[in-house]
Order: sequence, then C-alpha cells, then structure tokens
Amino acid sequence: MSLQDVQNLLARIFTDEDLRLRFLQEPQKIGAENNLSDDEIIQIRQLLPEQINFFADSLFYKRLREVEKLLPLTRKVLQKDFEKYFREFANQFQPQTIKKHLEDAVKFADFLTAKKIEPIWAKDLASFEQARLAFNNSAKRLLLRRFDFDIREILKEISRAGANARSDFPKRKTFAVWLKIGARTKHFIY
Repeated sequence: MSLQDVQNLLARIFTDEDLRLRFLQEPQKIGAENNLSDDEIIQIRQLLPEQINFFADSLFYKRLREVEKLLPLTRKVLQKDFEKYFREFANQFQPQTIKKHLEDAVKFADFLTAKKIEPIWAKDLASFEQARLAFNNSAKRLLLRRFDFDIREILKEISRAGANARSDFPKRKTFAVWLKIGARTKHFIY
C-alpha cells in the first residue's frame, strides 16, 4: 500500500468512530480489508488507543466549533443537544469540498431539519441559517425560503432572550427572501 493509502486510512480511522473501534478490536482483519501490509498494521497499532482517540476527539471538536460559528443561533437554542446531534451527523458524513466547514454546516442543517428535534421550530431556525450561508457563498442573485413558524418572531426572541427563548411559537407560514444587488446583499422576512 502506498503512503497516501495509509494516510487516507488513518484519516478514516480518526474521523469514523465505527471504523476506529473495529480497528482497535480487530487490527489484523480491518488492516487486511484495507490492503495494509503486516508492517503497516503493526505501525498503526503502535499508536496507543488513547492517542488515536485523543486525536480523533480533537478533530471532532474542531469540526464542531467551526459549525457552531456558522450556525450560532441554532447552537444557542439546542444547547447541549447541538453537540449530541453533531456527533451523530459527523459519524455519517465527511465533507469533500475545499470549504469543509461550510459544507459541514449546510449538511448538518439538512440533517437537523430531517430529525425529530425539540423545540420543533428549531428546524426552521436551522433552515434559515443554512439558507443564509448557502446564499452568501453562492453566485445566486435571489433565494426564497418558506418556514412553518414565524421566523422573524423567533429571531427577535433569540436576540432578546438567547438560550432562554420561549418555546411556544405558533405555526405561521413566513417567507425569507435574500437578494444580491451589485455587491450588496439584503434579506427580507414576510
């Protein structure tokens, strides 16, 4: 196996919790399945499990912190559940583009909107932040997004009360529109 192949497998071991646990339990089997030579398996096994887990955790928390910066309102509302959901998401998804943190945040918002989360309106909040990110990082001139809850009221309440925002927003269809006019970006909520 080439050095690049070994590095790719190590990257997968560090970022895929299931693969990491399987490798730590059955290094010969997992190594052979990934075309490692006996010497390469021995070299990887010489890394102590604590070192492997420490490095894997540091990579996870780096991803988490970057996504928290890109989805700050969703993070504020979900609090500790944000990390729990992100861990579940991170085990299923690895970003492939150059803008890995942006891709992580956009796909994580997708993940949240498909999940049963509380408060239920947090899905709209994640969708709002996702739309903002996607629009600001695209060449699109117009984006329209529909929400089940009054996103304007939710944004107002979060800026006023933060994590202690009330959770009883009534369902009321709203729309957000993002526009690019020249170099300026505007958004409106109706």
